Amino acid sequence: MNYKKAYILIVIFYILFYFGIFLAPYLAYKKFYFLSSILYKVYSPICHQLPERSFFIFNHKMAVCARCFGIYTGIFLALLIYPLVKRLDNFKTPNKIYLILSLTPMAIDRITQYIGLRESFNTLRFLTGFLAGFVIVFYIIPLYFELFSFQKKIK
Repeated sequence: MNYKKAYILIVIFYILFYFGIFLAPYLAYKKFYFLSSILYKVYSPICHQLPERSFFIFNHKMAVCARCFGIYTGIFLALLIYPLVKRLDNFKTPNKIYLILSLTPMAIDRITQYIGLRESFNTLRFLTGFLAGFVIVFYIIPLYFELFSFQKKIK
């Protein structure tokens, strides 16, 4: 399998994962509660799913909170543009300072809320998550493909 095929598979699987975030509330809206509850359970290990920290569509909360939705939306958009910005066989990652800078707003938002300095809000949670999710793709994809390349050389 070449890098392009592997990338396409990653995108397809990610789209299925991302689609589920919307499908859970849609199924609840259509009164398919059993199927909807299965999807909510699938996403529960990766998100607290608190209603007050979630966006609602179809009059039901999404399968993940606003911050997780931001992270996954950032990853989704970065995955789509990644091959337009960088070659799939280029394993060089950006300077780590960009990763730290992209995670800092989310950390500040979370910490200042946790220690009681202020209450965050869903739009800010989404935006800080989006920034982190978008940037992290440019570190994960090269590492994944470098590992993929290493595995090919072993065979």
